[in-house]
Amino acid sequence: MPATALSGLPARPAARTRPGPLGAVCGPLALALAGLLVGGEHMYRNLELTAVAQVATHLLGLRTLLLPSPSAPVLYAGGPDHFERGIALTTGCSSALLIAPFALVLGLLLLFGHRRPGRLLLALALAGTLIAGTNLGRLTLIVAMQHRYGSAGFEWTHVLFGSLLMMVAALAALLLCLAVVARGSAPAEDVAP
Repeated sequence: MPATALSGLPARPAARTRPGPLGAVCGPLALALAGLLVGGEHMYRNLELTAVAQVATHLLGLRTLLLPSPSAPVLYAGGPDHFERGIALTTGCSSALLIAPFALVLGLLLLFGHRRPGRLLLALALAGTLIAGTNLGRLTLIVAMQHRYGSAGFEWTHVLFGSLLMMVAALAALLLCLAVVARGSAPAEDVAP
């Protein structure tokens, strides 16, 4: 009769553990970040356009004027003699609402998951940086193309290229996040000290 018993120790049942000290601190911070990105997205949009104004001024040599407004901040850019059209950064054009879900999910994993907190924090940092950096480049490109080609430049870079670019960036951020989290797939309590 062939042996069917498996050698080794019997499998222990998965025990519910509390998050480690890093997860207990960073989990609520990541959840708070998600809340701030959603609740303070207007302030975040002002910061995004401030960064775009700096890039447009220092790298593109454009003169800029940023006008905060209750509905959407507006950035005007132009040559040395006059300003041309401005771009208004609405909620749908900001990266705040693309980063917030990453902060929410990874914050919950930090509090209730069994993954290594360092990996989760790295995944959040990489995803957030990729999305925010891509949107900064997209907005700068929109300003540059609108300055150079007027309404047609704005339409092409905002509606077509910019939308596609942000979809690709969000997908890349998700895949990068999953790869970083999956690479550190050993549960935190199984790691030797």
